[in-house]
Amino acid sequence: MTGVSLLALSVDPAAAATLSDWSDGTDIAARFAEANITVRSFTMPSGSMLPTLRPGDVLLADSRVAGQTPHRGDMIVFQASDSPSTYVKRVVGLPGDRVAMQDGRLVLNGTVVPWQAKGSLYTTLSLSNPVGAVAAEALPGELPYEIVDFNKQGHFDTTAEVTVPAGSVFVLGDNRDNSLDSRSMGPIAVDHIVGRTIYRLQPDAGWLVPRETVPGLD
Repeated sequence: MTGVSLLALSVDPAAAATLSDWSDGTDIAARFAEANITVRSFTMPSGSMLPTLRPGDVLLADSRVAGQTPHRGDMIVFQASDSPSTYVKRVVGLPGDRVAMQDGRLVLNGTVVPWQAKGSLYTTLSLSNPVGAVAAEALPGELPYEIVDFNKQGHFDTTAEVTVPAGSVFVLGDNRDNSLDSRSMGPIAVDHIVGRTIYRLQPDAGWLVPRETVPGLD
């Protein structure tokens, strides 16, 4: 299909997204191709983005934004600087932003990011506690998204403030206690961004972002 890449990103230890993964997505693939939107497909390998993304989800990333500064709240796919592994995380800090964690709460530029309890999530993927507290977090000027906290005294629940350098972004997993992200990896170079996650192909196909935020779609 013109304009659509069926190549899977190497997200260790994810299996490659295959042609069969696209069996229920021919309509959306055709729409992307018609709009000349290049996407890449890959399979979510872990629970680091629960409750938003689940292990085994087949996702589509808009690769037109590769190497560009994203918006706060975007879920980006990026390649690690010291390995061929590829990750998907949420952008919470842009160049110049000051980012910290305080007792499990995200602090952006000295202000605790608004947070609202949304219930609980049960999973067998957590190494500490099978029941996590779900909350809606809302970055300034952006739509809220859900996060989950499985451990009230997680190792990275409190971190020193970091100023995001030029040409970089600060990313977190929505599963705050089970995610390898900028709290340990440091800020991510914009040049390493592969794309913006926009659509879940399988299961429960649907948009992961407001459709109107994808340039080129009518």
